[in-house]
Amino acid sequence: MSVSSVKNEIQQLGRRWHKLIFLCNRNYQFDSNIPITDSFEKINVNLVLSEELIHISQKNYPLHVEDILQNVIIDTNQTYLLQHIDILFDPVLQVHPVRLLENISKNYKLIVEWPGKYEDGRLVYAEYGHPEYFTCNEFEGKVFLK
Repeated sequence: MSVSSVKNEIQQLGRRWHKLIFLCNRNYQFDSNIPITDSFEKINVNLVLSEELIHISQKNYPLHVEDILQNVIIDTNQTYLLQHIDILFDPVLQVHPVRLLENISKNYKLIVEWPGKYEDGRLVYAEYGHPEYFTCNEFEGKVFLK
């Protein structure tokens, strides 16, 4: 991934309908040392959701996930770096992770550390057969491979 190309895309985010960038590693392991010098507000999605969902009935999780994230993503001038998003793939939440991120990215600039891989035009999380297996080939936003 070229630092200048990522920086250029980040500068252009505000001009797009979906202000969304996925950072993917060619391997499954993601190294969170992003080669970008700009400052972003980092959000640990696992931490934010798990702290708030503990107070909500499991059957109501799908109704609250987006609202919980919207409570921490509040500044339209800020660029948010979403890290540790693995919780979004938990079947109990009953959310489509990419659609959720796309919806939020209509109003907020998001850079997402994708915890899976990008291959053949698809974002993939987990291995086929795993309960959290997820794949999406139709999505908005840009993908950068590291």
